[in-house]
Amino acid sequence: MATTDTSAKQQASASIRKMKADAEAGAEDAAKAVKTAGRKARAKASNLEQSLTRSAEELAASVNGHLKSVGVDTDRMVDVAKEQATDLQKLIAQEIQERPLRALGLAAAVGLFVGFLSAR
Repeated sequence: MATTDTSAKQQASASIRKMKADAEAGAEDAAKAVKTAGRKARAKASNLEQSLTRSAEELAASVNGHLKSVGVDTDRMVDVAKEQATDLQKLIAQEIQERPLRALGLAAAVGLFVGFLSAR
């Protein structure tokens, strides 16, 4: 009877070792599959990004060409927009320097307003 118990224990131990080895091999296979899928996904995302970038550049060039053909000076429009943005930045900086508490209050009010909107 003792030999049977020992034999059964050895068989159980061997089965457990085999199951453990199988589980480890399965985990390694799964990890490899995930890595491969990740690489493929990154490659596809990169290709998609490049394609979208090319399409956006082509669209911008096309629109720019059409606007120029109609007589719209897009370069001048860009310059004017930059000037207005610079003027706005200067105006905001001046307002903050002259009235810091008022600027802080306005920023807090805008923050509350945006918070209420995003909570909905």
